[in-house]
Amino acid sequence: MIDDKDLREGDQVIEEQTTRTVSPKDRFLGCLLGLGIGDALGMPVEGWTHERIEKTYGWITGYLPKVDDDGTQILAAGEITDDTEMALCHVESLIAAGGYVDPETTALRFLRLYHGDSRKFMGRTTKLALERADETGDYQNGAAGDWPAGNGVAARIAPLGLMHALIRLNPEVFTRDVMRAGLITHCHPEALNGALAMAYAVRLLASEEVPPEVLFDEVLSFIDEDDVARRIRLAESLVRCGGDRERDIANLARIGTSGYVAESVAAALYCFVTHANDFESAVLTAVNAGGDTDTIGAMTGALAGTHVGATAIPVRLVNGLEGRMYILVAGPGLYRAAQRRAGHFLQLHRRD
Repeated sequence: MIDDKDLREGDQVIEEQTTRTVSPKDRFLGCLLGLGIGDALGMPVEGWTHERIEKTYGWITGYLPKVDDDGTQILAAGEITDDTEMALCHVESLIAAGGYVDPETTALRFLRLYHGDSRKFMGRTTKLALERADETGDYQNGAAGDWPAGNGVAARIAPLGLMHALIRLNPEVFTRDVMRAGLITHCHPEALNGALAMAYAVRLLASEEVPPEVLFDEVLSFIDEDDVARRIRLAESLVRCGGDRERDIANLARIGTSGYVAESVAAALYCFVTHANDFESAVLTAVNAGGDTDTIGAMTGALAGTHVGATAIPVRLVNGLEGRMYILVAGPGLYRAAQRRAGHFLQLHRRD
């Protein structure tokens, strides 16, 4: 169990983010915890409409099991999906490579998931690309199909944003890292642009370069102009008339909450910015809106967790998350890797 001194008690609301200091290390851990929590909260109702969620559960406020139509449990409450697992593959690879992107070692970790139970959660583009990579050994030949660009890369890319948070931004290097990480599974320009938007948003929040209210503008100035950008602009225009459940659900219906990357990224940004200082409200809004609930919940959680830090995440949500102990180790490990890449940390060895 997590010590209550490290995380806030239950549903108690702490001071707003603007009145307290959040360390970079706490932001790194908050991002990964938030990603997992949003994923697990959205997992049971993935693909459901808001109306079905409301009819079945009212307003989801905690973890639920995933059950099939006859009531048989498929996954226990608090379980994560491939969204979190693949993000943690990036974390492991980044740590092993000293903070640098290594597509081969990342892809090999993806393939272990592909050959296991996680395969059933993967999107078709991801499965197609990994099947091909498994046969050819080419880990930079992402797939695309005659379907809308998927959100798989955007869902797992947050660790790349964290990795660049402690160093001065080099746009070319940052973009190259995101592209190399994304091309393992996806090659559609919108899928990669959506991932770039997500990674850059996480980086901005982790480095405290901008407050949430200008996050939209900063992201839009960095990414390409396509439907991802157009949906983000729509989300930005709707934030000012959001903030309560009814209006948030209506606004998210306009933005879209499907697995199409332009909708997913814009929806996650909307949920976060509208509830920037309240992790729980941001993530639960994403989950209860319906659609690709686990992925949009994961992305919203990553953004909100980065902003507020791990200590502002409700302890009940942390303690109910399967895999939390691994994340509690992975977060500090990723932070140390980022320090090494930034030159902030030197490993000293005692001479015998």
